[in-house]
Amino acid sequence: MKSLKYGDTYLYFDDEKSIKLYDKIKNTCYNIIKVMKDDQRSYVALIEIDGKNYVYKEPREKNRRKWQRFLSIFRGSESKREYQNIKNILKAGFNAATPYLAVEEKRGAMVVNSYLLYSYIEGRDGRGEDMEAIAQELREIHKKGYLHGDSHMANFLVGDGKIYLIDTKLMKNKYGRFGEIFEFIYLEESYGHPIEYDKESFYYKMAMVLKRYLLGLGELKKILRGKK
Repeated sequence: MKSLKYGDTYLYFDDEKSIKLYDKIKNTCYNIIKVMKDDQRSYVALIEIDGKNYVYKEPREKNRRKWQRFLSIFRGSESKREYQNIKNILKAGFNAATPYLAVEEKRGAMVVNSYLLYSYIEGRDGRGEDMEAIAQELREIHKKGYLHGDSHMANFLVGDGKIYLIDTKLMKNKYGRFGEIFEFIYLEESYGHPIEYDKESFYYKMAMVLKRYLLGLGELKKILRGKK
């Protein structure tokens, strides 16, 4: 990954042509085709620059949190990490978008704002008829020694007869079979219907115990915060 500094702004890219994309965004030389998400957590938009479509993603909540800003001194911004994560997905042999540019605006050593620019994939969210292909993609991730990191059905995009990984925190599997089963439980819940995987093993039973514990802990936190 290459980098370039403009005052308090840092660019991260692999192809120097991406610097022109930064200039276009900085000077508002782009068209917003569609806003895909706009809330306190993030802003995601499909934009067009010189006849080509890109996805612009700004992690608002993580940009603003004081603790995240402090951590950015040591590990960089969410946008920079996601840029590298997409590269890791592609390197591991899976389908994903093409990352073009990560931008960090700093105050001293601390990142106070960041955004990511990557290619737009023509596709749709996974549906019931895609579940076997999605489950097989998850098995392939596990077979290569990784965990998806957020195996919600919406994080598998279907396009051109392929399964693309989006919003994926691809990571080395440190938890073995237990981690794999936990991801299938999460995938099944997001689908809303039973899917085939090992539900008889010790790992499945322990994963369900952990899941119930985490749900209970989440409810307790809501009560303590007065949200319930």
